[in-house]
Amino acid sequence: MKKKIKKLARKIAAIAPKSGIIRTVLEGTYRAGASIYKRFFRLRRFREAANEAIDQHCSEEKKGFARFILMLKIYGSRVRYGIIPKEYFIYGFNMLSAEGRRSFVTRSNKYKYYKKFNSRNYVDFLNQKTETYRKFGEFYGRDVVSLYTDADFESFKSFVEKHPRFIYKPAQDYGGRGIKIYDLKNYDCPEYLFAIIIFNGACVLEELIVQGEEIARIHPDSVNTVRLVTYHSDSGDTYPQWCFLRMGSGGSHTDNMSGGGISALVDFETGVVCDCGRDYLGHRYIYHPDTNVQLVGLKLPHWDEVKGLACRLAAVLPEVRFVGWDLAYSDRGWVFVEGNAQPQCVAPQIMSYNGKLRNYKEMDKIYEADHKALAGGAAK
Repeated sequence: MKKKIKKLARKIAAIAPKSGIIRTVLEGTYRAGASIYKRFFRLRRFREAANEAIDQHCSEEKKGFARFILMLKIYGSRVRYGIIPKEYFIYGFNMLSAEGRRSFVTRSNKYKYYKKFNSRNYVDFLNQKTETYRKFGEFYGRDVVSLYTDADFESFKSFVEKHPRFIYKPAQDYGGRGIKIYDLKNYDCPEYLFAIIIFNGACVLEELIVQGEEIARIHPDSVNTVRLVTYHSDSGDTYPQWCFLRMGSGGSHTDNMSGGGISALVDFETGVVCDCGRDYLGHRYIYHPDTNVQLVGLKLPHWDEVKGLACRLAAVLPEVRFVGWDLAYSDRGWVFVEGNAQPQCVAPQIMSYNGKLRNYKEMDKIYEADHKALAGGAAK
């Protein structure tokens, strides 16, 4: 699509007369046409996504006029609140008033806060796994090695001699994409496995986390983690925003909701799961469906360690104020897994049917107060 538009633009430039007025008219016509063309295809993609969401989330089949009305409601919420189609259902917009809908963080209204709170010059320390390890290595609590080029083979060889079975993470990934578990015994030699791994570029290899029994029993096939979101102010204070336990299900090796996992809200002060678990389809779980472990009321072990670890992590990179910290309870205690400079707000809003936009606005007030104080100090 972009190639065709650029080709058309070159043709117009080649035949356009030297007259400034005519050239301006032609350029304006081209831009208007290109804009309409792009909007048409965006609308088509939106309609396809809406149809998919309706089929996935509606218990009864929607056809004809009923489907048309529902499509209008979804599109109206897109225009007014900035949602994507699946958010209409997972946030329960069909049950909410206009005021309730306005309280939600959506796909469109969150990015301005990320840009404001987190310095673009520093976010790569969290966006790239190799840089994350360089900055936060002391908090991993396990062996990790960063690989960049063929020159890192000796580092790789030393690591796999100690940890023949390990987890691979590409330098740039999100939502668990690209993560794999490798076992050296399945390959003829270390050189062959290294060639496979380094082919796709920079990455980190990590010693596998052995979960503590209290957390492993929930779903033993995945590393079940806590996502704790914090805002670290310029004055050095750390403000917890929300916290939830993420669990795999159905034998999955990942705990992400996008991969079929379950999440449950955790009270930050006590470390107790304070509500039912939920998945992306809105199913509620008092007990984990695979292991029958009761989720509501579950007390996470050594919770004071979690709170202290989150505060120490937040202080390492003060230029990135708003971060979601993923922490795992291992047989060595609580350890750092990764940080997210754009922590998604889908899970906590699904679990509580309660919008978190007020949290963003409160963080914005703290940010503005800090900068006002800083400007006042500079003026003196």
